[in-house]
Amino acid sequence: MRKIIPFLLTTTLFGACALATAGATFAADPASATAAPATTQRAARQQRFFDKLDTNHDGVVSRAEYQAWVDSRFAKLDSNGDGVVDANEIAASPAVAERVQKRAEGFVKRYDQSGTGKVSKADFEAKELSRFDRLSNGADTVTEGQLAAHRRAFMNNH
Repeated sequence: MRKIIPFLLTTTLFGACALATAGATFAADPASATAAPATTQRAARQQRFFDKLDTNHDGVVSRAEYQAWVDSRFAKLDSNGDGVVDANEIAASPAVAERVQKRAEGFVKRYDQSGTGKVSKADFEAKELSRFDRLSNGADTVTEGQLAAHRRAFMNNH
């Protein structure tokens, strides 16, 4: 349990810093508005998050504003209100359940080719084999370099 809270706080802080930096970059560079749709969507999410942190809307996030967000975030994880969280409490938290639900809905939306709200094995195979064909440029094999390039592109867009 001792490792979970510092990890969550560290990743949260890192994410907030990245969001603040990205927000400043997009605000300062009008050319960024012509970025790819995924980048634009990410920038919009980052801006919404920054706006959520910047509760007095003065364009900066103070330590007090950030502390309020941290406290609120922890309170959502600490569903029984005892001041500590363990892995089971985090896994059962409404925030995690909501995130899992959104990811599951996104998965179904991406893979459901029939529009039934369900992903068949055929749907899943078709989408994944189409991805293989893109990675391999139509060849019957994929190199480690092709996979690494795809992984980098995926990480840059998510």
